[in-house]
Order: sequence, then structure tokens, then C-alpha cells
Amino acid sequence: MKIQLIKYFILSFILAIPLVGCDDMYDQPLPPSEGIYGEEGTAELYVLSEGLFNQNNSTLARHSFANNQTISNYFSSINNRGLGDTANDMALYGNKLYIVVNVSSQVEVVDWYTGKTVKQIPLLQENGSSRQPRNISFNGDKAYVCCFDGTVARIDTTSLTIDATQQAGRNPDGICVQNNKLYVSNSGGLDAEGIGPDNTVSVFNLNNFQKIKDITVSPNPGKIMPGYDNTVLLISRGNRVEEGNYNLIEIDATTDAVSYIFEEKALNFAVNDELIYLYDYQYSSKQTTYKVINQRTRQLISDQFIADGTRISTPYGLFVNPFNGNVYLTDAYTYNVKGDLLCFNPQGQLQYRMNNIGMNPNTLVFSDRASQSQTGTTPDDINAPNAFANKVLEYRPAPGQYMNTTTTAYRDGYSYEDVLNYATERIKNKNIISLGSFGGSITLGFHSPIKNQPGEYDLKVYGNASYNMYGTATGALGGSSEPGIVLVSKDTNGNGIPDDEWYELAGSEYGTINETRNYEITYRRPTPLDNDIPWIDNQGTEGVVRRNSFNTQSTYYPLWMEEDEITFKGTRLKDNVVLEKNMWVGYCYGWGYADNHPNNTELTKFKIDWAVDKLGNSVKLDQIDFVRIYTATNQDAGNMGEISTEVMTVENLNYNQIN
Repeated sequence: MKIQLIKYFILSFILAIPLVGCDDMYDQPLPPSEGIYGEEGTAELYVLSEGLFNQNNSTLARHSFANNQTISNYFSSINNRGLGDTANDMALYGNKLYIVVNVSSQVEVVDWYTGKTVKQIPLLQENGSSRQPRNISFNGDKAYVCCFDGTVARIDTTSLTIDATQQAGRNPDGICVQNNKLYVSNSGGLDAEGIGPDNTVSVFNLNNFQKIKDITVSPNPGKIMPGYDNTVLLISRGNRVEEGNYNLIEIDATTDAVSYIFEEKALNFAVNDELIYLYDYQYSSKQTTYKVINQRTRQLISDQFIADGTRISTPYGLFVNPFNGNVYLTDAYTYNVKGDLLCFNPQGQLQYRMNNIGMNPNTLVFSDRASQSQTGTTPDDINAPNAFANKVLEYRPAPGQYMNTTTTAYRDGYSYEDVLNYATERIKNKNIISLGSFGGSITLGFHSPIKNQPGEYDLKVYGNASYNMYGTATGALGGSSEPGIVLVSKDTNGNGIPDDEWYELAGSEYGTINETRNYEITYRRPTPLDNDIPWIDNQGTEGVVRRNSFNTQSTYYPLWMEEDEITFKGTRLKDNVVLEKNMWVGYCYGWGYADNHPNNTELTKFKIDWAVDKLGNSVKLDQIDFVRIYTATNQDAGNMGEISTEVMTVENLNYNQIN
């Protein structure tokens, strides 16, 4: 499973906030998304959600205040692919949206009028490895992107090419422009357990893009933005949040020296003229506080901004609408479910909330102009109304770290029928479904049969693989590949049930030393339930699906399954994930596997011509009615956890031609 690695020290100040239990999370009434009134001076709102690290499931949502319509999958609905892995920052500059995608190591440039992508700008080192871009800022016809590899890249916004790169400090994490200078906060977060965090802010002259100096601040500086009256504000997060040595700091942009350290602690902040909105977590009282400070007078205006008692489980993003002063907070809940967006007026009263806006919503952009894209379009509208899978007929996931969560179509108390219904809903919405460890599978049905066009691609399987380019140890493309084997079946007996013979679509590794055929594995329900999941295979090997500190649900064993043991049979592919430079890299197999290559490549397409029977003989099928996909590897990847295939949907590529 692709997960958000807690090893990122620079995120520890957020992840350190204790989470409430599921029983507490929804115990207050949630105002529905419907009925949102117009925001004064605001036409549209864009919400960027980073998803989960290494899951390649970042999303961009858009809300139009003119017609009160929210599209949670806005980018994918127009571009028919995902944004990539761990989108971290976004800005509207001119007539383009710039989206910084950290793990995919690129800046996605989107035409604001149409919502269509214009260009993907890769941010790679000379050896092809990722610079790990974090945040973006603008000045004139240039965009500046700070990257974890210690550099700042300058992008020409006319040609959309990188025209210069400069060295900052260690692991730059924040960037802003003030007084014709560029300020870059150097966290050193990735070195925190070694030589310790950085404690500097690098200052660049924008006229020649040369570094002027490094300003010493407190350890581990992060978010940075322009403040009131020619100042810069930033948070230094210290060595450990729970020790309280983190600060909100003011820098004088004239002298480039620290001018004030506020008494109030802050985990996140936003600025509206001379007002600073912030939130902090009090470890002694186990409460989150929301405060307002007047930066000009240094006075605390409010020690509890939220005035109406609205509860937020896990505050994540904090923003101010520049057109009317309304304050927005995002709620990430447990970090692995879709979060909400809450809007408060300047008096701290909840105006509305948008539920399930995206997983870990981290950036908002407001526009006072309406774009021209067709609101409400989905991949179904763009291609064909019924070209995509519309039914989950069987869903039998293997144990894994996202078991018994929405990613495995489960909510408390669900029966198997409930799981199937929810899985169908997720597939129709192109939401990710995890198959868990080796053998976990999903079986999909369609509006109409997928016809075989000899010699042509007939179906496409959407997953969440990405190219991260972290290494080249195997000579293959490196990324987040978690390959699954694809089977197809024709409804020969005409009963609408997938009970006819299944045929494998033979991929690039079929019949090679990279596969073990007739592999069998049995998982056992643990005692107690929150233990690791033990397994044994028919190769004489035993092991466990390990629990981790990130996913703390009651068990990784499917709660809706009555059996104390579940067995899976199939073909096991050779382990494809390698630890390189402290990063787990999933090397892609050539072709013919689900969740193996990114959705925007031809390598996610399949031919019915590849079908073979159990003896390996080629089979000629005129059409198929069902598709089954199962996780084909049995590998533990350390902090990444078990390797598991993810599926978003399957598309009938011949629908337009045949129907």
C-alpha cells in the first residue's frame, strides 16, 4: 500500500496532533454541502488535496459560487488522469494554475479558463532523481519553486521552462516574495535524526537571482509568507513539537533580520492585512486553540477565534479569502479519509462546510473571476456515458494497513453486501479501492460487453502508480508500481454472474523467471485483533502483514469476513520494490499489469488478444463481460508497509466504436 511516510520530519508538527476516535469524529451535526451561499466578491474556490504519500491520489476540487456546484474530481474529470503523488502547493497566477506535486517531482500547469493541463514541468536533478519540490511563489514573469534537494528552481512563466537554479539551505520547505526579495525557509527536516534541522532563511535578490544572506532563526523553519508592513512571517517548528520549542517569527524585510518572536505558539497561520490567524495544540489540556493576533500592535485579539463551538477533529489547512476576509479551515480527520472544508466569517461563526472535499486538503485558491470550463463534466461525459465499470460483483481484499477503512469500502458494522454497494459507489466515482496484500481481488462488471478489436487495445485499468525517478538500479522506470494481474471472463452461460472460466491477460513477465505460478497463501485472523496478521504460503515461508503507527484501526483483517483463515491462489510476481537513498522505489514491469504504470501512459491499456487459459494456451475471445484484478506481489516494504494493488476503474476503450 502506498502510504504517507511519517519519516518526513518536516510534517511531524502536524502529525503529532492526537486524533480523536471515530465515535467522536461525527458526533456533532454536519451541515451539508448543499445550500452554500455566494461568497462576496468570489466566483470560484479551488481545493488541492495531497492524498497519501506514495498513493498517487492527489486531487483538485472546484466550487462555483455562481451555480453552487462542487466538483471534487475537477482535474481528473477534465484531463482524464490524476494529478500525481502528494500535491503540496498551488497558486493562481495570471490565467494559469500552478500545482506543485512533490513525490511526482513536477509542476503541473493548468489553463485556468478550461481546466485542461498545459504542461508538466519536471523538477529533476542531472542524474534523473527527484528534486522533491515543495512550494511556489511568483514575481514578474517568473515562478520560484523550493525543493527538498536544497535548491530553488526559477521557471519562466512565458516559456514554462526552468531557466535557472540556485542553492538555498538544507531541505527548503517554504518560499515567499517580499520587498523584491525571495525568502526561503530551510528546514533540514530530512536530516533531523542525523545532523539535526537547519535554522536559516535564505534571502535572494530577485533582480539577479543571487543569494544575499542567510538569516538565523529557530530550528526547523517551515511555512513562510509576507506579513504586514514589509515583513515576513514564518513558523520555526523546533526539534520536537511536544517540547514546545517552536515559534511564530517576524522578519523585517528591509534589514533582513529577526524583528520579533511572538509569545503565542503556532502550528499553522494565515494573514489578512495586519491580522494573523493561527492554531496551536495544547499538550497539557489536549485542546486545539484558534487565536487572532494584531501584528501591528503585537496584541492578542482573541484566544478562541471559533465562537460558535464548532468542533474540528484535525485542523490541517488555514486560509483567508482575500476578497472578503472569511477564514477557512480544513479538517483531515485521520489523514486517510476524505476531509472537510469549513468557512467561518471574521467573527468566528461557521458559514458552511463542504464535506468529503478530498484527502488531506492542504491548499485553497480563491478567484474573483469565473472560468469557462464545463462544470460537472466527468470522464463518462468526455468519453462515453457508459464506458466505465459500473458494478463491483465480488470484492475479496487480502489483509492490509488500509483494511476496514473507506479505501477498502468499509464503514463500522458493514456486511459484505454493504461493502459491495459501497465499493460500487467508489468505482463509479473513480475513487481508489485497495486490494490489500497478495491475492486480494476485485471483480467488475460493465454496462455492455467489451468487444475484442483484434490487434487493438480493448480496456484500460486505472490505478495510482507514478514515476518518481528516485533510482535506476534495475534499469527500469522507478516509481510507485504495485502490480496486479488482470483476468477476463465471458458470460458464456448468460446468467450475469462471473461464474464462467477465467483467462489471464499475459503480461510482460508471463512465463519468465519473474513469476511463481500456483502460488498459495493463507492469512489468519490475529489474537488479539490489533496484532500483526500472520501468513503462511505453499513455498514453506511464514511472515506477517505488519501494523504501523500511521493506520491504527482495530485490525488489518477484514472485519466483515466470518472466516478465521482466508486463502488466496494465483501467480506471484517477483518483488519489484527496492530501498534506494532512504526511499522505497517500485520498479515497473514492462506491460500488462494493473497499477504498474501511470494512468496517462499507454502501458495501462490491455488487449483481449493476450488472454491465455490455465495451461498457457492462447484463447480467442470475441468479447468479455467481467474483469478481475488481484495483487500479484507478496512484499513488505518497510515504512511503506505491504505492497498492494489499487484500482480506480476499468474503461471499455471500444465503447464508442461498438455501441
